[in-house]
Amino acid sequence: MTIKDIIQRNEELEALYMKALNLIETLEKKIERLEEENKKLRKQRDTLLRAVEIALQMKNKEKQDLHLSRVLEYLKASENKEKSH
Repeated sequence: MTIKDIIQRNEELEALYMKALNLIETLEKKIERLEEENKKLRKQRDTLLRAVEIALQMKNKEKQDLHLSRVLEYLKASENKEKSH
């Protein structure tokens, strides 16, 4: 292997290294976005679970329905608010 071959191979490896670094950076950003989305979904799940627990404690079916409807409206409103930002 000549010096010229070694230099060419080194340049190829440097290009691959930069490509790998860019890919890692892209994947880290994607992971960050997914973690944020996961956090939002967990919060919504917790809100829904609590709403169902409260509804189950209510004796009146109409009050249960009203309560759950309001919770769903709240979640939809907060979701739309997040999408607009």
